[in-house]
Amino acid sequence: MKPLLTVVCAIILLSLPLGGQTVVPEWDEYIAEQIESGALGEDEGAEFLERWMVQKQHPLDINTLTREDLEQFPFLNEFQIRRFLLYRHAHPEGFDSIWVLNEIAGWDKRTCLLLWPMLTVQKRSESAVGSFREILSYARHDVSVHTDAILQRQEGYRPDSRHPYRGDPWGGGLRWSYAMGNRFSLGLTASKDRGEPAFDKRRKGFDSYSAHFFMEGKGAVRAVALGDYRIGMGYGLLVNQASFMGMAYAYPRGGTTLRRAFTYAEDNFMRGAATALAQGRWALTAFYSHKGVDATVTEDGAIKAIYLTGLHRTDAEIARRNAATMTTAGTSVSYTDDRLRLTFNLLHLHWGGLRLLRAVGTQGIASLTDLERFSLVSADYSYLFGQGETELFGEFAGAANGAVGTINGLRYTHPVGGSYMLVGRYIPADYWSYYRGAFARYSRPGNEWGVMGRAAWELPSDRTVRAFADYYGSFVPRFGRKEKTEALYWMFEGEKSLSALSWSCRIRGTADKRYRRSLAVRLRGRYMFDERWRLMASLQWSRSNSFDRELQTWQAPTGGKSFALRADYSGGKLLRVCSMDAVAFDTDSFADRLYEAVHNPRHHYSSAFFYGRGVRLGVFVRIAPLPQVEVESRIDHLLRRDTDTIGSAGELIRGQARTHLFMTVRYR
Repeated sequence: MKPLLTVVCAIILLSLPLGGQTVVPEWDEYIAEQIESGALGEDEGAEFLERWMVQKQHPLDINTLTREDLEQFPFLNEFQIRRFLLYRHAHPEGFDSIWVLNEIAGWDKRTCLLLWPMLTVQKRSESAVGSFREILSYARHDVSVHTDAILQRQEGYRPDSRHPYRGDPWGGGLRWSYAMGNRFSLGLTASKDRGEPAFDKRRKGFDSYSAHFFMEGKGAVRAVALGDYRIGMGYGLLVNQASFMGMAYAYPRGGTTLRRAFTYAEDNFMRGAATALAQGRWALTAFYSHKGVDATVTEDGAIKAIYLTGLHRTDAEIARRNAATMTTAGTSVSYTDDRLRLTFNLLHLHWGGLRLLRAVGTQGIASLTDLERFSLVSADYSYLFGQGETELFGEFAGAANGAVGTINGLRYTHPVGGSYMLVGRYIPADYWSYYRGAFARYSRPGNEWGVMGRAAWELPSDRTVRAFADYYGSFVPRFGRKEKTEALYWMFEGEKSLSALSWSCRIRGTADKRYRRSLAVRLRGRYMFDERWRLMASLQWSRSNSFDRELQTWQAPTGGKSFALRADYSGGKLLRVCSMDAVAFDTDSFADRLYEAVHNPRHHYSSAFFYGRGVRLGVFVRIAPLPQVEVESRIDHLLRRDTDTIGSAGELIRGQARTHLFMTVRYR
């Protein structure tokens, strides 16, 4: 524990008050919550965090914000958007401060804190730019290079490895864009993961490439996407690559969403062309995608398995690289008026003449085997009552095999701060979509029923209380189980803010009748010394026990605990950001793992989960040696006391320590 105590003392000594600029809210913590709740994968989290970092560089003018601008933020519901637009209409003279959001009915403090970094007050802003020539005049070049490596030797790089990695232990890539905020973007990415060959006899360049052109407009052509892009339809029963559907935190927003895919991830995006058109109350979106997928293909032309990791390190992984192709096409037509939005969606996919032996994520369902092609249709809707405080929404979807699934919900927002939501879903076992992102417990829709309730209250004295409960189950046993699922997941969270101190308490639990019961508590505090410095502390505790199917009894309980400290500095001219963090943890198993959010360089994201017994120390630094150059670096050092090895397979380290180095250099 000596290294931990040393770092703790250093953090406390460094946290002395100085003057400076405002520290922005913790977007990394918000993304970590989404990942922990299952709403996002880590690659998706990095993409969303990047999008908002770009938006922060090009803030939106509060006096020219459009509905489309506001709808990109998942924590804003329809009532809040409507109240903002009405409030601004009632003040034609315009706003001279972003703090006016505090005065709008239904806008709680957390919403304002998350949104403020994205806003500014200008007479003329980028969001108001109309013509393509004007857009180009505001666009800027952005070039970044990143790399990462684990400094200890891993099993895949040893000469005697059973499955040797064919590349070096350094991952990295580069990105170039010519963009104006999130409205116009032309970009290219090239990357390789650690262990993948590049620039050698096996691979003449990087392992993966991505390119895109994306532009949003205000006229009949609302958006055009070429290359890589993301699409969202309805509430995720067909496809959702473009928005949050986290049940515990995000507000689901139906309709069709088209966004750029500017990412190093090799999955969860389309590759082709898409456009969104609008005329009056009607809108049309059409898209086409053709891309390779990693797969195992049999000699008779059948796809035995599809792999989504994007890793090509070993001979086996390299052999699976783009072994199959997948073509996706779809369209949506929507009608929108002041209260009603109604959208009809169509999605079709096939695998280039190959057969998919078993639909991904399913087992033992005859109608989902030997698929050469597959189609889905849906209708999603939203209807507003009153001034938008009440919303009825949902989606009905049908698959080519005759299966029908549905998600329906009711949301109510009280003008003084309370919000409530109730959502039910019925997605039978024979319903399936290849794409993930449904507003459900499991990201890929199918084999699920459930009822979810959520409430949040803004109380006097800067207090916020949130409650969430989801009772769900499966129609047939899911992977790794012999019985059908039936469980309750719940969460209760409270926050209190003072002038410089804020704290929160979150209690969550799961009760699965035939599998597992768990309870976890997290206490987190944040103290602002001044506008540059802040100190955060987090204490977590968990307890769980599993059901032994053979003995038909509950096993002895296991659990874990952790204590974390983090000190953040922000606002210097040369040293832009400095973050130091330390975590001590003690858990009994991987199932009892705990999460902590940390600062990461651009294009790297990790929610930093921990299991076993040990400490993790980290330092993040962002410096600006030149006005147009930023260098970001992070070093993580993990020390495990409960094992002599870390990791498994090719990632295994023979020892108790792992040091991970990240670095990004950016020119703009």
